[in-house]
Amino acid sequence: MFFIFGMGPKTQVLEKSQFLCPVCRTQSAYELRQQRHYFSLFFIPLIPLSKAKGEFVKCLHCGTEMPSTVLNHAQQD
Repeated sequence: MFFIFGMGPKTQVLEKSQFLCPVCRTQSAYELRQQRHYFSLFFIPLIPLSKAKGEFVKCLHCGTEMPSTVLNHAQQD
């Protein structure tokens, strides 16, 4: 019998909204994401192995991933 197991990241989407992207300079949709490493069995993530890492933002227009602090700067404008 074979077991396929491993360890890898799993990304969770925390929030979706609109912002002014500093890279492509357009008003576009973004996803606020968080990543965590899991032990997986048969490619199914089962047991979390680490605490959640810092949050990051992905612009859905240009695909750029950036720190979540860009949301604070976008709201001040």
